Amino acid sequence: MLRILAWLSGSIVLLAVAAVVLAFQAVEDTPLVTAGSAPAPAALMRAKAILRKNDPRKLARDERREIDIAGPDLEALVALAARRGLQADTRVRLHQGGADIGYSAHLPRNPLGRYLNVSAQLGAGPDGLKFEQVRVGRVPVPPALFQAALGHYLEHTRLAPDLALLTRSIDQVAVTPAGVRVAYTWQPELLDSARALAIEPARRDGLASAQRHLVARIDSLGTQTRAPLAAVLGPLLQEAGERTSPTERSTAYRDILLVTAAQLSGHDIALLIPEARQWPRPHPITLTLRGREDLAQHFTVSAALAAWTGEPLANAIGLDKEVSDSRGGSGFSFVDLAADRAGTRLGELAVRDPERLAAAVSAGLRDASLLPSIDGLPESMQADEFQRRFGGVGAPAYKRMADEVERRVAALALFR
Repeated sequence: MLRILAWLSGSIVLLAVAAVVLAFQAVEDTPLVTAGSAPAPAALMRAKAILRKNDPRKLARDERREIDIAGPDLEALVALAARRGLQADTRVRLHQGGADIGYSAHLPRNPLGRYLNVSAQLGAGPDGLKFEQVRVGRVPVPPALFQAALGHYLEHTRLAPDLALLTRSIDQVAVTPAGVRVAYTWQPELLDSARALAIEPARRDGLASAQRHLVARIDSLGTQTRAPLAAVLGPLLQEAGERTSPTERSTAYRDILLVTAAQLSGHDIALLIPEARQWPRPHPITLTLRGREDLAQHFTVSAALAAWTGEPLANAIGLDKEVSDSRGGSGFSFVDLAADRAGTRLGELAVRDPERLAAAVSAGLRDASLLPSIDGLPESMQADEFQRRFGGVGAPAYKRMADEVERRVAALALFR
């Protein structure tokens, strides 16, 4: 018996030592993947074209479709999604029949290391994507074991039913160095799943409350049909800060920004939350920023995007809108870009430093608090004029003007 106990004790000690050694090997001090840039406007335009072609509201049950996604677009969008959803950085490199994946998550302070790095090789077969090689830090992991562990983890998350439905809907995945082709059979339940994932049930109550406060604030203006954005947004943010605890404040700010952006943009939030069709609606009113309705729209939409999806995506969408406008629309506008950047900074502040925003709104907001002077900023430039004067996005002349926009926004007391 003593020998058995001694053997068991020794085995436990050896297992503990092995676990510590593996932990040191799995966690590293440098990231495998570093943060990349936001998706380019061209990538966003292609993504929007794919979404228009596959608009779920126009698809019939069991209708079969194919989606082609270019490699660079897929890499950029996956990286952005991982950064927002997983708080990690990813890298995707496509090759014939599969892909190489890199993943780096920043860990809390600990004695082992700063990053959890995972590298993997995926192969596309008749049964979908399979792991062919996996390494966690410097530790090789059997692919079957990793896939089983990942599957077990996902089965115990709220994503399990949605992933199962998605898996059943995808018929084939073909991977080449140029991109990915996905053949799928449309199931309307996927749209319901996407809505549920976009805004959780717990958040819907918060948004309903934010909508009621928005209606009450606009109604308090009486019969006015036009008002400064600050006269509505300032009190809404102040009330949200006062009725919530410091830990809940950023969530309340996000809700206010989203319902306000939906109101100004004319987009019905019921597309995400069907029950919102029953929510109260304010009387018609035009909200302006520095006297302009379009700038109020740019500002609030960018603020909501930054608060809900992150600054890189908000910046990229704002730039994409201006590039699109230069091709037959209202024209490229550095004024609009200033409103986009200021709104993005507000949305970022609402999430990252709600206490600072609470202090700012308690002192009162005015138009000049939200958007700097727009004097001298070029606008209404069609593509040929924009190209002639500034050389296109990224050219030296463009960068100088974009830097001037950034300087003006950064000089606002709200963002200093």
